[in-house]
Amino acid sequence: MFLQREKELESLNSSYNSANSTIDFIFGSKNSGKTFLLHEYIKDKENIYFANYEMIPTHFFTQMGNTLNKHFNQAKISGNPFTCFLEVLKLLEKQTIEKKLIIILEDFQNILKVDKNALSDLIKFWKKSLKDKNIQIIVSSCLFFNDSYKNDLERVSNVIINLEYLNFIAIKEFFPEMNRLDQLYVYSLLGTTPSNLKYYNPKIDFTENIYNLFLSANSYLFDYGIRVLKNEISDIGTYSSILHSISKGNTKIGDIANSLDVKSTHLSRYLQKLIDMMIIKKSIPIGDNQKTSKFGRYEIKDNALKFWFSYIYPNLTALQLGDIKEISELIQDEFIRKTVFLSYKRCIKEIIDNKQKEIFSYTPIAIGSWWDNNNNSIDLIAHDRKTVTFVQILWEDKDVAKISYGKLKSASEKFQTSLKKKYILVTKNTFFNMKW
Repeated sequence: MFLQREKELESLNSSYNSANSTIDFIFGSKNSGKTFLLHEYIKDKENIYFANYEMIPTHFFTQMGNTLNKHFNQAKISGNPFTCFLEVLKLLEKQTIEKKLIIILEDFQNILKVDKNALSDLIKFWKKSLKDKNIQIIVSSCLFFNDSYKNDLERVSNVIINLEYLNFIAIKEFFPEMNRLDQLYVYSLLGTTPSNLKYYNPKIDFTENIYNLFLSANSYLFDYGIRVLKNEISDIGTYSSILHSISKGNTKIGDIANSLDVKSTHLSRYLQKLIDMMIIKKSIPIGDNQKTSKFGRYEIKDNALKFWFSYIYPNLTALQLGDIKEISELIQDEFIRKTVFLSYKRCIKEIIDNKQKEIFSYTPIAIGSWWDNNNNSIDLIAHDRKTVTFVQILWEDKDVAKISYGKLKSASEKFQTSLKKKYILVTKNTFFNMKW
């Protein structure tokens, strides 16, 4: 099922239809849908697809060379095997390409593990000769490249796509007969990753699905967190501890450090690595500077991964022994109270982001959450050059929500602005009754 990737397809097709050769980059976390997007894009186009890197470098780079030779009806490589990516690029440089050819380099971060010069060699060869070869090279990665390459990527690339997870509305496409509350439960548990959602069985109880997906030692997602981490890092224990802390609600670096009994400075490189892997994101209050803000908050992007580190990771031993009573009770006690409500807020923010003009009666020049160090927070603030709108998202019904109006006005006084103020309270009635 292909959903919500029309803009990305349009960008790639526009690049392909360019009169010149192009090189494009797709960044997205593991399970964000990069492979599905690429398969959809190339299904009616001539292409060479490189993806399998689980072998020693000499075998892999030689196989890449043989794949190229096969496509151009040339003999297999004889003599010395290829030992680096540069030899593959030199072989590609020699080819005559009449009809535009797409070359996919999927999971390029794995090539960099065995050839640290692969990206710099690709950029150099692109500038030197490959840009004249009638090709479209698409590089995908679940890891952001080193900042030292940022300027080079911007100079040589035609398209750079940062692939986010699908919006909540995708759940409706997977389970059209499911009521919206149950859709919210599924979203809170699994997010919108198609490879995970396909294992959810809407014909059985939600708690039974949790057991089948996570709690059984043979279940598909029993080792989910380990699978996500192990391909990119070796020190899984430290990163797992950090993700477990975040999943339990420690979103400030100081709180994470305190929960792990380490200094905040010790965590900086680990948190940055998780950001580069697109596993977590760092948010700052609207109006703050990304580099200098002291109010950063960290969040796990994938709901299934958040659930895993919150409930499965700390109970792996018990689950391996088949003891599920305690964790089942914990999930029943906490899941709705904590996880579902946070997912509900995220859904409402998605709705608002997609209907900005309709909701605010203007097109905001900035929109985002806001908080300070005195426990004041506002779920969303949007503004143009005349008006600022403060939005609070509540689970309560309208009668209870009236009490929150005063709290929202009080919190808004802490946000410095001279613009005309408007206020919006969103209740669960909005979520259940809005047509999408």
